[in-house]
Amino acid sequence: MLYIVKDKFINYIKKDFVLIIAIMLAIASCFLVPISKKYIDYIDFRVLSLLFCLMIIVAGFRSVSFFDILSHKLFQLTHTVRSSALVFILLCYFTSMIITNDVALILFVPFSIYSIKNVLSHRHLIFLIVLETIAANLGSMFTPIGNPQNLFIFTNFKMSAMTFFTTMFPYSAISLVILMSSSILFPKTVIEDKITKNSDGIFKDNLNKYICFTALFILTITTVARITPALVSFMVCVIVITFIDPKLFRLVDYSLIFTFTALFIFVGNMGQITIVQNAIGDVVTDNEVLVSIFSSQFISNVPATLLLSNFTNNATSLLIGVNLGGLGTMIASMASLISYKIYANENDSTIFSYFLWFSIFNIAFLALLLLAYVSLGK
Repeated sequence: MLYIVKDKFINYIKKDFVLIIAIMLAIASCFLVPISKKYIDYIDFRVLSLLFCLMIIVAGFRSVSFFDILSHKLFQLTHTVRSSALVFILLCYFTSMIITNDVALILFVPFSIYSIKNVLSHRHLIFLIVLETIAANLGSMFTPIGNPQNLFIFTNFKMSAMTFFTTMFPYSAISLVILMSSSILFPKTVIEDKITKNSDGIFKDNLNKYICFTALFILTITTVARITPALVSFMVCVIVITFIDPKLFRLVDYSLIFTFTALFIFVGNMGQITIVQNAIGDVVTDNEVLVSIFSSQFISNVPATLLLSNFTNNATSLLIGVNLGGLGTMIASMASLISYKIYANENDSTIFSYFLWFSIFNIAFLALLLLAYVSLGK
């Protein structure tokens, strides 16, 4: 019995390693910044509600074989692992420009795992998830609405659309070329379609649920676009799921929500530490890009944007820095935690391998884009 309990505990540690680290960081930061009402302000409840809604909607689509149907349609067009992997990577890249990087990852990482996991080696599966994550983070940097830091810089510095797009276009274009080239990492293995019965029949059998889940997804996207209040979409989602299929509540990855909450507290406290603020203020002038990249590795690129905006008027350099700063550590862009947690929930996940390849790919992309920055001279 003791052996079984020990084994379960070790498996839990492996599965929720990032959650444990996040909680430890949050607790440690509490000794540096006394607990107060400000802690509530640290937590982005809009993001947490969006995570919950999207996770339960994806679980709902999976429960009615929606991914089966999409896989069937996809494989009719792509046929091979390499072309399918490229499609998934590009889907994350382009959709993140409109629906943000975290939403793109919640949608397409589970879909890609479900679709071609059985024909990929474990290493290639990690390659795919990591590249999807990088694609979402880099694709989202091309539009003001792709991620929170872009929207803040675009509005706070009153940046024109022309300035924004001309600043980010070179890096977006280079990123796209590298991502497309990365498809050579995947084999040309022909994919055998898993659908054994008529996909039209599956769709008709679950039509009512498809309509409900699609409506909930559209409602959630309006919240992403800041049209519908987060509380409204959250309450509607809870009520509808309660009536349709309450078992879906058990499929939500609540540890991911707790991980985000702990990290919100940690990065919020880090931004309040006077020593940190003074150190950044002393070096940020004329070094916005490098300082933005460096600080993003420890406090994430969104808080880094808010913090550094107080010390510089160079909006374009700040924009480049915090977007490239999303590469690197897993905390550099919190969206990276989403794909990690999805992978960690797989039965045969190997956390060390994921961290290793995540670091290798992120460092490689960051180095290439920094080289582009130096070459462009801006």
